[in-house]
Amino acid sequence: MRILHFYPQADSDISQYLKMLADNMGLEAENHRATTTQEARQLLDNIQFDILHIHGCWHNGQYVTVRQALRQGVRLVVTPYGQLEPWVQQQNFWREKLPKRIAYQQSVVGHAYAVIVQGQMELSCMENLGWNSRCVIIRNAVITHSTTPKRMARETFELYQHIMDSDTLHLMNDNSRQFLKRLITVGITGDERWVMDQEQPMLGDWHQILCYAHQEQIMNTLKRGARTLNLSVPDIDADSIPYFLPDGYEEAATIQQTIGNQFVSENERLIATFRTVKRLIANRQLSIKHLVEIDIELREHACDESLLANQLDERGLGKVAARTMQLIHDFTGLTEGFMPVAPLNDRMTKKWHKLIENHLTI
Repeated sequence: MRILHFYPQADSDISQYLKMLADNMGLEAENHRATTTQEARQLLDNIQFDILHIHGCWHNGQYVTVRQALRQGVRLVVTPYGQLEPWVQQQNFWREKLPKRIAYQQSVVGHAYAVIVQGQMELSCMENLGWNSRCVIIRNAVITHSTTPKRMARETFELYQHIMDSDTLHLMNDNSRQFLKRLITVGITGDERWVMDQEQPMLGDWHQILCYAHQEQIMNTLKRGARTLNLSVPDIDADSIPYFLPDGYEEAATIQQTIGNQFVSENERLIATFRTVKRLIANRQLSIKHLVEIDIELREHACDESLLANQLDERGLGKVAARTMQLIHDFTGLTEGFMPVAPLNDRMTKKWHKLIENHLTI
């Protein structure tokens, strides 16, 4: 794991803290430091970092550095060192703090996957500010004897890992994404022939894939796919791995839980299904578990396709169904032979695709 620490050079306490952190963190973390925007930009250009750790507040260079890091997919951690306390913000408030707060400081804190606070008082301050709900207390061994350098480093590294185990889809390379899709397809069908004609090797980052499967509630499907392909799944207890979720995130119920089982025909069930998809999209809750659920339904049950198309159009659900078909093809590998309506890949479909990919993104 590669971490870039950005901090003001003149702050000797932060410099001492970072030395203590690096000396005690171990070989699993590769710590780099930058004290100027130019230095940070050069490092970001030359090294693929996992985390940018901002130390302190109110220094102008952090905004440019954060913006570049976020564009590159680097995840953000902020340690304010008490510099967001009310009495600090009141110092030169109108001429300095308020303009900087509006220009970048609140945004930087809000975009962080986590904010490290160093005590209960600072935690209360952050809760009152409301800029970021993902605040974690890690005491600073430079200023208190209530922790040790080794413990401080261990807790900090665990937080970094916590961050890297969140929303792992965006950390996967192309091989892992393709491998994930194959596992889902075979997990749904129970038949390895669905992926035998694909040339890419069966490779992927199992840790990221299992974290994703747990967070998206498709673990049973994924493990069935692995068994069907005779693949050995690493002994990773994804259920116990902590991870962060976006503010306000609510896990949506399955479609079957929402619509129930009492339907006079398969057509009526599918109409209710696509009506639920429309609502899930409106609430930004549609996820891959819903697409897997619909895929299974389409493969296992037949419907009157010509009648269904007319019924969907009459209810204003024709394009919803067509776009859903495209999404299921993209994420689970459903082919047109199982689709009751032809897929539609328009600009709105692409927007829905991004919504599904980003619904766990901080």
